[in-house]
Amino acid sequence: MTKSFRALRMAGASALLSLQAFAPVSAQATMPAVPPDATIRSRTDEFLSRLESLGYSGGVLVLHDGKTVIEKSYGFANRETNVRADENTVYSIGSITKQFTAAAILRLEEMGKLRTTDSIGKFFESVPADKRGITLHMLLTHTAGFDSDFSPTDYEPTTRDEYMRRILTSKLRTPPGAAHYYANSGYSMLAAIVEMVTGKEYEAALTDLVLKPAGMNETGYKLPHWNATRIAHGYQGGSDWGTILARIAAPGQPYWALRGNGGLHTTLGDMARWDAAQNTSSVLSAVSRKKYTTGYVNEGPEGRSQYAYGWAVMKTSRGTRLVSHNGGNRVFVAEFLRFVDEGITIFLTSTVSELTASPVVRSLEHIAFGEPYELPPKKVMVSDAALKAAAGTYRASDGSTLTLRLDGSRLLADATGQLAFQLSITGDSAVSPRAAATNTKTTAMVGALVKGDASLLIANLADAPDSAETARDERDLMAQRQSRWGPYKSFAVLGSVQLPQGPLQTNVRVEFERGIATNIYVWGPGGRIIDVGARPYESTELTPVSAGEFQTYNMRAGMGMHVRVEAGALLVETPHGMVRLARVSAERER
Repeated sequence: MTKSFRALRMAGASALLSLQAFAPVSAQATMPAVPPDATIRSRTDEFLSRLESLGYSGGVLVLHDGKTVIEKSYGFANRETNVRADENTVYSIGSITKQFTAAAILRLEEMGKLRTTDSIGKFFESVPADKRGITLHMLLTHTAGFDSDFSPTDYEPTTRDEYMRRILTSKLRTPPGAAHYYANSGYSMLAAIVEMVTGKEYEAALTDLVLKPAGMNETGYKLPHWNATRIAHGYQGGSDWGTILARIAAPGQPYWALRGNGGLHTTLGDMARWDAAQNTSSVLSAVSRKKYTTGYVNEGPEGRSQYAYGWAVMKTSRGTRLVSHNGGNRVFVAEFLRFVDEGITIFLTSTVSELTASPVVRSLEHIAFGEPYELPPKKVMVSDAALKAAAGTYRASDGSTLTLRLDGSRLLADATGQLAFQLSITGDSAVSPRAAATNTKTTAMVGALVKGDASLLIANLADAPDSAETARDERDLMAQRQSRWGPYKSFAVLGSVQLPQGPLQTNVRVEFERGIATNIYVWGPGGRIIDVGARPYESTELTPVSAGEFQTYNMRAGMGMHVRVEAGALLVETPHGMVRLARVSAERER
């Protein structure tokens, strides 16, 4: 979804680019036959079982014509207490929450309590003149013109009145109805309207209007009163992030940065019931269901998808209709896809920030429709001695380095410099002719940024940003990182890799006293930045596939670097032949 520079840089709910993006699948002349359910089940299980061996945790639900093909969880709900995830595990679904808020609004419309054409002035006093034309339809379709968020975090203590005041007194990005801009705040306002119309707190109203009619007794913020052992913990950088539920445990929570737009929890079984409700009048009438999933506004300038009411609507490569939404906070991620013309539904969750559901769901789609897909590597057990023998620093022909280091029983790779970075990410030695110039440009830009000067970043952004806001966001980002990791130390441009449709992605490692971050810049064909990201630094893991042989696997790009360790060298298989990196030092376990 299209987001502002601020949303891309700062928002916890957005899924930033990984090291490579998906290339679109070209349209096919004929629609492939859906494989037998047993085939879909076995292939899905094999795929996710291999991911589980690489550290993936999460749950999958696949339905075919309303019947369950597979309903299974993988990995751990809680690593520390050794609780495995299972069919009873409770997962956070992030912004998929929005479709439940939208359904509550449509239920209230069916009951004659409101209309989607109503102005927000019907519900709030003293609405400023520039916002009096905003309707519920505009809130539902993200066309009201609001910024996305009006709190620094999802958990800031705010009252309903205070949060609505912030929204109503803000400067609009665009005139009401003029453009789509994904805004959590609009759904917070819809949740406030649900409360005002029903006289109940949002979760209680949602339960009565939507969840109970759908038979969803395991979905909500807190009212289901789940046993704590059932709640899936999130993991980031190898550490236990905990749960959203623990962060909203106090009375009055969730607060308004989260209420109505994200943070609901559910189970695989309840999502099967929610899917079934989309085909009956148990929650919404046929007329309301059509209104609910009609695409009203393009999500981006290319018009590949349209936004409905808490759903995105698009055509698949097979020419069929897909109604979907995702959600997450960079730790928990959920994907919900309904291939309505083909009778296939996929719901997938993940709880590990480095191994997220978003790229995986594309592979599951290919499995469900009998299309080609690539399995993750099959991990084999090797001795500690084999891992230790591989550890060390290796130098490529251009002087770039690849350091393999032990982290317990894992072998991790850290690349610095173009060829080593290119190999570690793609397994290909072919470097883009634009890479060197882009690396130089990025070095100058980030060198200025770490000194507090955002002028080069602003000059390189493709979409003209608000200069003052962008500079403030960069200062805020640096302040947040230093608060977490201590004083800034240094940065290094790791390299630039070609994405499938032409852009280059440049990764920059930024080191602090107690931690490392990554800046990500995606450069369009015109040499301007079209996307940005900021995240904790992640080393690349090498999966042992035989004694002395290792494979990297990128969740978005698939198989990456295949290496063989020999005395004094690291041999990397590439499409252009074997590349040899000379060993320059041994690496001790850290």
